[in-house]
Amino acid sequence: MTNVRILEAKSEHAVDACEVLIRSIKEICAPDYNNDEKILSEWLENKTPKNIREWIESPSNYSVVASTDEGNIVGFALITNNEVMLNYILPEYLYKGIGKLMLISLETYALEQGHTTISAKSSITAKEFYVRNGFISSGEPEYVGDILGDFPMIKTLTHNQSLQRTRDKTARH
Repeated sequence: MTNVRILEAKSEHAVDACEVLIRSIKEICAPDYNNDEKILSEWLENKTPKNIREWIESPSNYSVVASTDEGNIVGFALITNNEVMLNYILPEYLYKGIGKLMLISLETYALEQGHTTISAKSSITAKEFYVRNGFISSGEPEYVGDILGDFPMIKTLTHNQSLQRTRDKTARH
């Protein structure tokens, strides 16, 4: 059994984080979008190590990685202000609580920045994840190509939540 820790992302995580995003989109999300090459091409277009490094280094973003004891990056999540922009896991690490730990870290960050809500534009694939974690619909779904595939969602955050930075938290795989 491998422990997975949530750590604040650093520039040197960019290449591995990029691999997480690409594999997750291609292997987990693609079937929900009928493996549409045009949709996937547009989705993956900005998923480059250079862009991810810039996202990690941007002072307007906060990002985390899920790292195994061996130092392998198996998840990546990013928030801008109070909007979750990314929360992806390698396929073999799904349903282990890692995505939730990363989300809690983003929620904690948003609370620390004074936000009372957190939003996301969910994919078809992640919609149920967000619902399980307290998000509700905040608008009509939008088209991705010919598919209703972007779902605006929101969650109210309270200071009573026992949210703490999850960099010390672990999940078992």
